[in-house]
Amino acid sequence: MKTLYADIALPVPVDRTFTYIVPPELHAAARVGCRALVSFGRRHLIGYIVSLADSTSLSSLKPVRDIMDDEPTMTEELLQLTRWVGKYYFAPWGEVLKAATPRGLVLEGKRSVRWRGGDSATVLTRSARKSKQRREILKQLKNSKRITIATLQKKVGSKSIYALLNEMAREGLIEIDEEIPRPWMRPRLRKVVLFIDGLRDRWMEESDRLAPRAKKQAQLLKELIKFSTHGRESMPLQEVLKLTGSNLSVMSALVKKGLVKIEEREEERSWTYDQFEQRQAIILNAHQEKALAVIHELFAEGEYRSCLLHGVTGSGKTQVYIEAIRTATNQGKTAIVLVPEISLTPQIVRRFKMSLDEDVAVMPSRMSVRERYDAWRMIQRGKYKVVIGARSAVFAPLRNLGVIVVDEEQEASYKQYDAVPKYHARDVALMRASYCRAVVILGSATPSMESYYNARSGKHILIELPERVDRAKLPHIGIVDMTEERRRAHEAYRVSLRVDRKSGARPPKLTFGTLSPYLKEKIADRLQKQQGVILLQNRRGFAPYLECLDCGQVEQCANCNVSLTYHLVRKQMRCHYCGSVRPVPDECAQCRGRSLEVRGIGTQRVEEELKREFPSARILRMDLDTTAERGSHDRILKTFMQGSADLLLGTQMVAKGLDISHVTLVGVISADTQMRLPDFRSSERTFQLLTQVAGRAGRRSIEGEVIIQTSQLQHYCFKYVLKHDFIGFYEEELEMRRELCYPPFGRLALVEFKGQKEIDVESVANEFARLLGSFDRGIEKLGPAPAAISRIRRNYRYHLLLKGDRVNDPSGRNLRDSLRKTQQRFQVRSGVQLTVDIDPQSMM
Repeated sequence: MKTLYADIALPVPVDRTFTYIVPPELHAAARVGCRALVSFGRRHLIGYIVSLADSTSLSSLKPVRDIMDDEPTMTEELLQLTRWVGKYYFAPWGEVLKAATPRGLVLEGKRSVRWRGGDSATVLTRSARKSKQRREILKQLKNSKRITIATLQKKVGSKSIYALLNEMAREGLIEIDEEIPRPWMRPRLRKVVLFIDGLRDRWMEESDRLAPRAKKQAQLLKELIKFSTHGRESMPLQEVLKLTGSNLSVMSALVKKGLVKIEEREEERSWTYDQFEQRQAIILNAHQEKALAVIHELFAEGEYRSCLLHGVTGSGKTQVYIEAIRTATNQGKTAIVLVPEISLTPQIVRRFKMSLDEDVAVMPSRMSVRERYDAWRMIQRGKYKVVIGARSAVFAPLRNLGVIVVDEEQEASYKQYDAVPKYHARDVALMRASYCRAVVILGSATPSMESYYNARSGKHILIELPERVDRAKLPHIGIVDMTEERRRAHEAYRVSLRVDRKSGARPPKLTFGTLSPYLKEKIADRLQKQQGVILLQNRRGFAPYLECLDCGQVEQCANCNVSLTYHLVRKQMRCHYCGSVRPVPDECAQCRGRSLEVRGIGTQRVEEELKREFPSARILRMDLDTTAERGSHDRILKTFMQGSADLLLGTQMVAKGLDISHVTLVGVISADTQMRLPDFRSSERTFQLLTQVAGRAGRRSIEGEVIIQTSQLQHYCFKYVLKHDFIGFYEEELEMRRELCYPPFGRLALVEFKGQKEIDVESVANEFARLLGSFDRGIEKLGPAPAAISRIRRNYRYHLLLKGDRVNDPSGRNLRDSLRKTQQRFQVRSGVQLTVDIDPQSMM
């Protein structure tokens, strides 16, 4: 028999695969795409077989311990895609495969240690003479029957204990075991009662025969007869017992007599939504029909094509997606719909489920681990033809993929920024479609500068939906200058002071609320007309910071260089970066002054003011604090959509993905939050957010109105928001990007250095920048310098921004090659972590 070698991608931060010998008994099971259990140093890991060969130049190879799958769980196409993701985004292939599959499929073995017994007092005394570390290890083992080495390292306070543990094992004091991992994520099995043809007649006969001496068995058979008449093939055992009031012993007696058959069946744990909307017959308008005709032509070509569906808010893009998917599935193809998590509302999921006859799998980021595991396996088995989900759904194991829809393609949440690989789901979708010759539909009312530029340049086909469906009008938009409102408030206050001095009355305190008189007037009008109101304040909490009026000190997080946010409900200060919480202080930590005042505007503060101004209004707040509990997002929207609340206040959760017919007024409390961020995309994102939230108003026969409050009225963004003029904004913003060589005219890479000692972080960042200088080919370097938020979770952060010109380097290959060569030759100092972010979406 020939020797077989397997290259395996393991979930380790090393950018290479590892070669193992496949034992003869595993030759038949070893296939590309299957998971294999292997030894890796002191650990056991599960990775994916990515290639097989009958020869290798390597020697002294370890054997594969086991093959975990009967059939490949990773297709050739997904292996190819994940390999590209790893190369493009500077991530090890094994780490990408781990990110592309549900938790529990790629595991690591655990080594544990246990005490072998004996006179503990004598052993501890002898160990103390040899070393304090030995004594501490034995003390920990004495209190535990078994402990993992990782836990023992933490308790002892040292990672360098392997040599000592091996010595103690040789002496017979301890025993080291290797726990071979097995997938802890398994299918859920449920017992069901089978309604088999022919048994029903026996049940009728036996129920009469058993009635005199076994009344409970007879009664249960009569109930089963009723259940079987509804055309069911089976029924969960627990449901039968609950509905009949019977118990397991009665059922077991019938099973023993051969009257009832029970078997275990796999039950899928799925993400579900309440169905409270009715299916509606939708007739496409002329613009939608034209868009669909173009997409059908792309399907007919049978090749990879991409298009940008640019339609104003409320123009019916979702229905075009649905009809395109229906066409694909009718041709035997499958489909993926990517939706930003913030827009993955129950409403849009229901629309797809109601409109498509095929089962639709839903994969939001908030799924439980077990639900994700079940959904992934059912997709792999071919149960679902359509998958709708957040960014990770781009890796759904569908076969024969025909179309990928990327809704709200401009959303930054498509970019994974907090873990490796730092991929962008939109760009991965384009690459996946190119591998399987599918069509990609990018959709948005406010496309990203890059996508619209690519469409205008011919890289994507541009499809326009210029009008709202049902001839609904775009809302009228008005802007309130909050600087002028404050000036008027101060002038009125000065007048009242003069009057109070003359009368001898006590002067009132100057107050300035978050709602302008104009916006309050409009809200009151809609409440009187019983029409819906949505208010956006893109910052949660009561107030962004707590300031000392005596010295100006702002309460800061001890772990991060950011101010703490005051939350009214629990009376606490909270960091939105590291999650640390502390009580509200009574005095200033710097000057001991007691004049502390909350500053800024959060959703809780707006809610308090709304309750004072409109005491009879029914108000709902939707932000991360109120939607933390599972199902809460759905409940809030259901309440508002059914008219059981008058006003919906929230962060950008309320800006996208909502189509609520009775909403006629949208208010933006502070339009400046996004605009003030030190990021070249801040103006673009402000325009997108304002346009998106404005689109929630007047989506039916009644014309909507939008009121935007701002302190930066002169910013060029607002003149285009007022006129719903995306093209005008695009042209002006494009010229600014061209001058600075920012996307779409430049390629970006952000290198981050972080560690707990700032001097080390700065030194490593400077060394890396110097080494890069010997490889850079026309690369512009900005930095290294402290990041905008220079410390998070006690780690100091330095950024090095690299820019490559698309004229000379269209694909960004030169930029990535220079960066890769530098990374390969650079030795990162202990205690400093280096990460590379290709095409970053945030400069923070």
